[in-house]
Amino acid sequence: MKIWMRLLAGSVIGVLLGMYLPDAGGDTREFFRLASEVTLSVGRYVIFPLVLFSLAAGTYELRTEHKLLRVYLKTIGLIVVTGAVLVALGAIAVLVFSPARIPPIFQEAPAFQLPTLLETLFHVFPRNMFAMLADTGNQLLPLYVLAVILGLLFAGEQFGTEPVAAFFDSAGRIMYRLNSIVLEIIGIGFVAFGARLIFDLREVAEFEIFAPLILVLVILSLVIVLGVYPLLIYFFGGRRNPYIWLYAMLAPGLSGFFSADAFLSLGVITRMGRENLGVPRMVGSTVFPLFAILGKAGSGLVASAVFIVILQSYTALEITMAQALWVITTTFGMSLLLGPVPGSGVLVALGMLSSAHGGGMEEAFVMVQPIAPLLIALGVFLDVMTAGFAAHLVANSEELRARIDPMDFA
Repeated sequence: MKIWMRLLAGSVIGVLLGMYLPDAGGDTREFFRLASEVTLSVGRYVIFPLVLFSLAAGTYELRTEHKLLRVYLKTIGLIVVTGAVLVALGAIAVLVFSPARIPPIFQEAPAFQLPTLLETLFHVFPRNMFAMLADTGNQLLPLYVLAVILGLLFAGEQFGTEPVAAFFDSAGRIMYRLNSIVLEIIGIGFVAFGARLIFDLREVAEFEIFAPLILVLVILSLVIVLGVYPLLIYFFGGRRNPYIWLYAMLAPGLSGFFSADAFLSLGVITRMGRENLGVPRMVGSTVFPLFAILGKAGSGLVASAVFIVILQSYTALEITMAQALWVITTTFGMSLLLGPVPGSGVLVALGMLSSAHGGGMEEAFVMVQPIAPLLIALGVFLDVMTAGFAAHLVANSEELRARIDPMDFA
């Protein structure tokens, strides 16, 4: 059975259980919450060593092929362009379709704070390099930088680095195999993800209040994933059937939505990128982790759209052009800093936007907190699909992408 079928089967079973199982005073919901945490730990288990070894070996290969600078420039360019465009689309969509205002909700708001640039610098370059290996599992950027530095050093043949480069190459292949084994068994854990999402939504007292906003976000997401990305892939990817790309991205898309976690989804898209999209390791090991750290275009889209609705609901006034531009630019900037929160980026962005806006709106984002799990899921889904779109374009532009028959997809 293909990976996407396993993930879909587990997710559907979980959704059905979430719809029909009794809550039992919160015990059932708590059970699926704990099962989701276990699945999340298993799914993330190999991600950090996979990135370290594969990226170091991939960087060495890119430099050997004299493609390193071009791949990084294209990747960073796509992060900026997709982030800016999707954030703007999110804001424009709610301004045009004007979903209903949301009544204010009064409850205690959680405090959010993203690392400052100085704190990020200290994380990337701690006084003891081994300190980054003792991280809680949310800071991938320091490991990414270390892997790139090592990959660049491997190219110095005069220093006798070939044995170490060969070790990293072999270790990367072993970690890839271990990641593949994880994906073979993790489908059963998606039962917990699907059930947990439904139980969370069952807690929403007046779901119809949020329905117009959710409808706009879902339709916009489908237009981007089913229309915009395939169209661009058709024109820039050799004018072949672009929906083969969509089929190849089924498993990453499902993992992004139901796990709502960028790092678990990174393991899925790393394998699907190579075995479905035909993206080689030298490109995939560069693009996919960098998008998991910086490429939060989807989370930015959801955050900008939702914050416009929050502004409209909180002030009961029409949004001015200046306010809309402030939301778009601020959200785009914050989207680049969401790497340390792989599982709650949208909510953190909304909290930071509310705080940055001020004017008594520091806790205004709590009005959408009841549907936060669904908003986060949509954001991560779009983040993952955008990463797959970018990797396809980069690999194809460098003439590195292999043609894989859809019958052979994993």
